[in-house]
This record gives sequence, structure tokens and C-alpha cells, in this order.
Amino acid sequence: MKTLHEKAVAFAKTYLKSESDLILVLQEIDRRKGYRELGFKSLFEYARSLGLSESVAYNLIVVARKALEVPTLQERLQAQEITLSNARTITSVLNSANQEKWIEKACTLSKRELEKEIAKEFPEKSVPETTRYLAENRVELRLGISEALLKKLKRIQDLESKQDAASLEQTLEAMAESYLSKHDPIEKAKRARKPVPEQVFSTTPAVHAHLNTRKRFYPAPLKHAVHLRDQVQCTHVTHNKRCTERRWLDIHHKKPLSQGGQTTLDNLTTLCRGHHRLLHHGR
Repeated sequence: MKTLHEKAVAFAKTYLKSESDLILVLQEIDRRKGYRELGFKSLFEYARSLGLSESVAYNLIVVARKALEVPTLQERLQAQEITLSNARTITSVLNSANQEKWIEKACTLSKRELEKEIAKEFPEKSVPETTRYLAENRVELRLGISEALLKKLKRIQDLESKQDAASLEQTLEAMAESYLSKHDPIEKAKRARKPVPEQVFSTTPAVHAHLNTRKRFYPAPLKHAVHLRDQVQCTHVTHNKRCTERRWLDIHHKKPLSQGGQTTLDNLTTLCRGHHRLLHHGR
């Protein structure tokens, strides 16, 4: 048993050192934006390619970036005096002014004790946003909200309770439906969809010259057509898999305007900011 214990101690030290060394490498790759040269849109996507789980990759990146802001955190990680888990726990509250206090706590307290300390001083950050499946089509949502937001929810709940009392779930459903109806590009495109003149999708030289001076302008029917076709999702494909990003999207000219590309449906596609930057890397 003594031999096994000695092996466990040795492997634990190796594990902790590997974490701190990986953080250093990720910091350098992030600084150089080296993940783009390797064909990845973000540091997170690169970290996932290393075989790391989403949570581990995210935690490493958050800690790596915070450690550059607060060098003492970097030193304690390298000295193996603080675990990645505890370092990640304090990143939301840690800054140069309070570093001594929170790094010391992270070095000496368990993760649960550390969370309690944060909850005392920063109650608004004590409840992380989480979701988990309760059944095939049923999800539990957990988050902390302000009292002001709760009052707004209650007011909407009152308005939804016309004949029977509306639950908070029904209230959230009504809010979601109302928001998406007004703001979802796909829903807007569906409502606006109607036969349009062909020239909307194939601009004349005069119109194209105008668009050259306003590269981010697209006729509404054309924009709707792009949204319906691409379903407001990045179209970049890597290793036969389409990017799943639905946030921070741009409409991109496949053949650039500067090279004679036209503002037409066939020459437009949807890209997330990461893949858009990747495509234009070096330009």
C-alpha cells in the first residue's frame, strides 16, 4: 500500500504541474492568436481539439486569462499551491486590489468553503447559471436574478393570468414567444417572404457601386433570404461538421467585393465572428 500511495502522490504532482504548464502554453497561443494558424476560430475550439471536455477547456482558458491580469495567481498555480478548480472559482471576483485576500482563501479553503465565502461578499455571483435534464423533454433551469427582475416577471405573470393563474413557466413561454416574434431574423424573414424582383438578388453595376461604399448594407429581401437559407447559423464546415454557432454572426461575401464579387444570394453566406476572422486572417 505504501508503494501505491507513493505512486499516487507522484502522479498527483505531475497532474497539477501539467495543468499549470498547459495554462502557460494556452496563454502564449492566445497572445499570438496561434489557434487561427492551426485552423481554429477560437482558443476554446482549439482546446477542445486537444481532447479536453467543454468544462475543463473553459475553466483553463478563464484561469489562464485571469492569471495574466493577476500575476500572483500565475505564481501560485506554478507553485502548485492552488488547484484549477479553486482558481476558477475566484476568477469572477478576483482583481489586483483584492488578490491577496482571495488567492490566500483559494490556497487554504476547500471549493465548497470558498463558494460560501464568495456568497457572503458577492451574493449576486453565488448562484451559477445551470441547466440539467429531468426527462427527455424536460429541463431544470437554475439561476440567480435581481429582485427588480423578479418584480417584472411577476407583473407579466399577472398579465398572463387572464382566466387561470399562469405559472412562471407559462410566463417565460409567453415572453419568449413575444420576443422571438419581434426579433428572431428567421421569423421576420418568414413574415416578409414573398416573390421579389430578380434584381434584388443580382445588383446592377450602379447599385453594386453603391453597395461597395456600404459593405454592411443588404436589401431587406436579400437579408431575409440569407437568414431563411442558413437558418441564422454559421455555415463554416470543419472536418465534415458544420459550425453550431448561432451568436455573433456576420453576412459574408464568398467572393470579396474588392475582387468583383456581387451582393447576390449565391455569393453570400453566414459566418460566426470567429470563422469570419479566421477566413480573413492576415488581411
